[in-house]
Amino acid sequence: MNEIQEAIERALPKIANRLESELKLVCPVDKGFLRWSINVVADGMTLTISMLDYGYYVEFGRPPRVSRAKKNIGKKIKTKGQRPNPFIRNTIRNKFAKIIQEEITRSFSI
Repeated sequence: MNEIQEAIERALPKIANRLESELKLVCPVDKGFLRWSINVVADGMTLTISMLDYGYYVEFGRPPRVSRAKKNIGKKIKTKGQRPNPFIRNTIRNKFAKIIQEEITRSFSI
Protein backbone atom coordinates (compact mmCIF):
# COMPACT_ATOMS: atom_id res chain seq x y z
CA MET A 1 0.00 0.00 0.00
CA ASN A 2 1.39 3.41 -0.89
CA GLU A 3 1.71 6.44 1.36
CA ILE A 4 -1.21 8.32 -0.19
CA GLN A 5 -3.62 5.42 0.23
CA GLU A 6 -2.53 4.98 3.86
CA ALA A 7 -3.09 8.69 4.52
CA ILE A 8 -6.57 8.47 3.02
CA GLU A 9 -7.47 5.42 5.12
CA ARG A 10 -6.24 7.17 8.29
CA ALA A 11 -8.20 10.30 7.39
CA LEU A 12 -11.49 8.66 6.36
CA PRO A 13 -13.05 8.33 9.85
CA LYS A 14 -12.23 11.99 10.55
CA ILE A 15 -13.66 12.99 7.17
CA ALA A 16 -16.86 11.09 8.07
CA ASN A 17 -17.11 12.89 11.43
CA ARG A 18 -16.57 16.32 9.88
CA LEU A 19 -19.07 15.66 7.08
CA GLU A 20 -21.64 14.49 9.64
CA SER A 21 -21.09 17.64 11.73
CA GLU A 22 -21.43 19.86 8.66
CA LEU A 23 -24.64 18.13 7.56
CA LYS A 24 -26.12 18.54 11.04
CA LEU A 25 -25.29 22.25 10.97
CA VAL A 26 -27.07 22.90 7.68
CA CYS A 27 -29.96 20.44 8.11
CA PRO A 28 -33.33 22.23 8.12
CA VAL A 29 -34.97 21.85 11.51
CA ASP A 30 -38.60 21.54 12.51
CA LYS A 31 -38.39 19.38 15.61
CA GLY A 32 -34.81 18.20 15.18
CA PHE A 33 -35.48 14.51 14.53
CA LEU A 34 -33.88 14.59 11.07
CA ARG A 35 -30.81 16.42 12.34
CA TRP A 36 -30.47 13.97 15.23
CA SER A 37 -30.71 11.00 12.86
CA ILE A 38 -27.90 12.00 10.47
CA ASN A 39 -25.03 9.52 10.59
CA VAL A 40 -21.94 9.27 8.38
CA VAL A 41 -19.89 6.08 8.63
CA ALA A 42 -16.54 5.25 7.05
CA ASP A 43 -16.21 1.65 5.92
CA GLY A 44 -13.00 0.89 4.08
CA MET A 45 -12.81 3.51 1.34
CA THR A 46 -16.56 4.24 1.41
CA LEU A 47 -18.59 6.84 3.28
CA THR A 48 -22.25 6.07 3.93
CA ILE A 49 -24.74 8.79 4.88
CA SER A 50 -27.90 7.64 6.63
CA MET A 51 -30.86 9.42 8.23
CA LEU A 52 -34.61 9.08 8.77
CA ASP A 53 -36.54 8.14 5.63
CA TYR A 54 -38.20 11.54 5.21
CA GLY A 55 -34.74 13.07 4.68
CA TYR A 56 -35.20 11.98 1.06
CA TYR A 57 -38.23 14.28 0.72
CA VAL A 58 -36.41 17.16 2.38
CA GLU A 59 -33.49 16.76 -0.04
CA PHE A 60 -35.45 16.12 -3.26
CA GLY A 61 -38.90 17.55 -2.51
CA ARG A 62 -42.30 15.98 -2.82
CA PRO A 63 -45.01 16.68 -5.42
CA PRO A 64 -48.53 17.75 -4.44
CA ARG A 65 -50.76 14.79 -3.77
CA VAL A 66 -54.17 13.73 -2.52
CA SER A 67 -54.48 11.46 0.49
CA ARG A 68 -57.32 10.16 2.62
CA ALA A 69 -57.90 11.46 6.13
CA LYS A 70 -57.42 8.88 8.86
CA LYS A 71 -60.31 10.02 11.08
CA ASN A 72 -62.85 10.96 8.40
CA ILE A 73 -62.76 7.91 6.17
CA GLY A 74 -63.46 8.83 2.60
CA LYS A 75 -62.53 12.49 2.98
CA LYS A 76 -59.73 13.53 0.64
CA ILE A 77 -57.03 15.97 1.64
CA LYS A 78 -54.89 17.84 -0.87
CA THR A 79 -51.33 18.61 0.19
CA LYS A 80 -49.16 21.32 -1.34
CA GLY A 81 -46.11 19.14 -1.61
CA GLN A 82 -42.67 20.23 -0.52
CA ARG A 83 -39.95 22.15 -2.31
CA PRO A 84 -36.54 20.48 -2.37
CA ASN A 85 -33.95 21.65 0.13
CA PRO A 86 -30.76 20.00 -1.21
CA PHE A 87 -28.69 20.45 1.96
CA ILE A 88 -26.78 17.19 1.43
CA ARG A 89 -25.86 17.87 -2.20
CA ASN A 90 -24.95 21.49 -1.44
CA THR A 91 -22.70 20.44 1.46
CA ILE A 92 -20.94 17.83 -0.65
CA ARG A 93 -20.57 20.27 -3.55
CA ASN A 94 -19.37 23.23 -1.46
CA LYS A 95 -17.54 21.79 1.56
CA PHE A 96 -16.55 18.17 0.98
CA ALA A 97 -13.40 18.77 -1.08
CA LYS A 98 -12.02 21.14 1.56
CA ILE A 99 -12.77 18.65 4.36
CA ILE A 100 -10.98 15.88 2.45
CA GLN A 101 -7.98 18.07 1.67
CA GLU A 102 -7.58 19.25 5.27
CA GLU A 103 -7.92 15.80 6.83
CA ILE A 104 -5.56 14.08 4.38
CA THR A 105 -3.01 16.85 4.93
CA ARG A 106 -3.33 16.31 8.69
CA SER A 107 -2.91 12.55 8.31
CA PHE A 108 0.38 13.05 6.44
CA SER A 109 1.77 15.04 9.35
CA ILE A 110 0.98 12.30 11.91
